[in-house]
Amino acid sequence: MHGPRTALAFLTRLPGGRHPETESELTASVPWFPVIGVVIGALGGLVYWGAVELVAPLAAAGLALAVTALVTGGFHEDGLADSFDALAGGATRERRLEILKDSRHGTFGVLALVVITLVKAGALSSLGGLDGVAALVVAHSLGRAAAVGLMEAAPVATTSGLGADYTRALSPIAGSFGVVVGVAAAGLVFGLFAPVVVAIVAATTAAVGWWAHRTIGGVTGDLLGAAEQVGEAVVLLAASALLV
Repeated sequence: MHGPRTALAFLTRLPGGRHPETESELTASVPWFPVIGVVIGALGGLVYWGAVELVAPLAAAGLALAVTALVTGGFHEDGLADSFDALAGGATRERRLEILKDSRHGTFGVLALVVITLVKAGALSSLGGLDGVAALVVAHSLGRAAAVGLMEAAPVATTSGLGADYTRALSPIAGSFGVVVGVAAAGLVFGLFAPVVVAIVAATTAAVGWWAHRTIGGVTGDLLGAAEQVGEAVVLLAASALLV
């Protein structure tokens, strides 16, 4: 089964991944995104758990976020920045799509990165070591589950690009598996509050999808990355309120 290894290669820079040879292998990796999110979150969580015993909580949170960004190559952060540059800065659909293809970041993108990093670091730093591990695991898993859910629910803005490549031929059953993994992780950590957390993540994901549909007619790979980042931030905020 190549799905987990293909997802690992796509989402991270960790060893052991396998690049897809066919489009079906590409699509088959999508449901495994939240599973790989568990791995990424656990790595960041372990760093936070160790660092918070040695340095100030905010510094430990910064180190944990830096590790997860290094592991993923800042993949979803880049999508967040590109999305805000395009959707907030472009005046027409054509101009927004043009900005999405530009690898450079502008004012809106930089502001989005700064704000979401501050939110995540501030929320994480309010947690103890073990709670921080749990929160990061859920944040990275449920955030990627949100992106998978958006792949299923929203049309693509263009017929080319990563968003189109990964959503093409994605079956509802396969996509639902990925969503269930993220929801299950939330249930283990948040218990009776899990439905509330999942509902808030679903609402923010729907908002991202609505914004994308209204401005460019659908989602792209960058918008899926933006949904994942917003989902991460929401989970960490919820953890700061419920696990302290």
